[in-house]
Amino acid sequence: MKVSAGPARWVLATFLALVALPALAGNAPKPPAKAVPAPAAPEDSADSIDVPDVPEPPEPPEPPDAPNPGESVKGVTVRAGETHKGNIFRLLSPAVDIEGIQDGDLTITAAPLVRISGVVNGDVFVAGSKFDLTGTIKKSARIAAGDVTIDGPIDGNLSVTCGNLVLGSKAHIRGNVECYSGQFVNHGTIDGTMQFTGGTIVLGGKVAGNAEITADAIQIEKGARIDGSVAYSTRNRIDEALKAIAGGTVTYDERPAAAKKKKDEAKSPLHVTRFGFGKWIAFLLASYLFGCALIAIFRSHEDAVIGRIRGDALRSFGIGFVSVLVTIAVILSLILILTIPFVIIYVLAYLVLWYLARVPVAIWLGRVILDAIGRPASPYVALLVGLIPLHLAFQFPYLGPILHWCVMPLLGVGAMITTYLEIRQARKAAAAMPPPPDVATAVSAS
Repeated sequence: MKVSAGPARWVLATFLALVALPALAGNAPKPPAKAVPAPAAPEDSADSIDVPDVPEPPEPPEPPDAPNPGESVKGVTVRAGETHKGNIFRLLSPAVDIEGIQDGDLTITAAPLVRISGVVNGDVFVAGSKFDLTGTIKKSARIAAGDVTIDGPIDGNLSVTCGNLVLGSKAHIRGNVECYSGQFVNHGTIDGTMQFTGGTIVLGGKVAGNAEITADAIQIEKGARIDGSVAYSTRNRIDEALKAIAGGTVTYDERPAAAKKKKDEAKSPLHVTRFGFGKWIAFLLASYLFGCALIAIFRSHEDAVIGRIRGDALRSFGIGFVSVLVTIAVILSLILILTIPFVIIYVLAYLVLWYLARVPVAIWLGRVILDAIGRPASPYVALLVGLIPLHLAFQFPYLGPILHWCVMPLLGVGAMITTYLEIRQARKAAAAMPPPPDVATAVSAS
């Protein structure tokens, strides 16, 4: 059984659950003394002077809220004998020290030091420089740090990505352990399975389940024990040494971790994208930006091109196919030396047209979807709505390449060529018509 690190879950929770540090409590400023009004002039004085009313002083500001118990702007501290109820989420925390009881989850990022010598009743998510546990974690722990030291019990699973991980003699992991690190030293007890990928692993503790090890080197110390089976991959085979401490079978795989990962991915029949989700997003955004530029330049002809696809898609597809035949004929004309510059320019222009041909098809598909839900929108919105399902369809085997490199370009190129020919024919017809008689000339002649 493999342990799922789930890094996306706790990283996303850390950033979305950011809570501002509470302000320090300060003494409320003393209100200023009230001004003493000037004495009134005698009533019988001939030169009486009117004294203006003195305005009341403003109300003093409210004092800031007192900080929550066990927390300060310098970090997060739960002192021995104290109990903090509720989850703690901190970003860029200078230091974290849990000596008492943290009744909830603990999520810390960008902390130079996180020390737990007390009890955490929830899950622990930490990303920092150093993590030190001598207390107890009642649930699971997911840690990304430079140095990680565990010398206390964890009642759930442990997932670690670090430079150096040490499980001390008091460490007791009641779930599974998954570790990606440069060095892993185990002197503790693991009730579940153990999976390690990295540099050097030192086996000195006990593992009740199976162990899967991919390492450069494996060192075995006295007292090491693995009750389950061992599957390992390393530079030097140590079957006999591992059989001496393993309760199950020992299997050696000489392939490196990269080859094993590639094989595991090949076993899965479903792939979101061949290049990865990040590149899929990049290609989608590139298509959208090119499409927006095309719409901005040819906005006046957008309705006509979309109308060609909507009204006569088969004819547009046929004209697109004919354009491919014409392009092949132009390329074959390379046998004539004098036409080489023309052919190069023509092929480059046709490749650009071939790439941009997906834009009118995506706008058409987007309008169909938006009209179906009763939400008409601008061509820019329709383009985005249409590109998303098309780029998803491109990932299907066999169907995706045909749709991407054949159907969409032929349909789009045909619609654009048809629209161009109609506009050109209309301009020629307008130029052939006699100009209308001048109104001034007609009036003078009459």
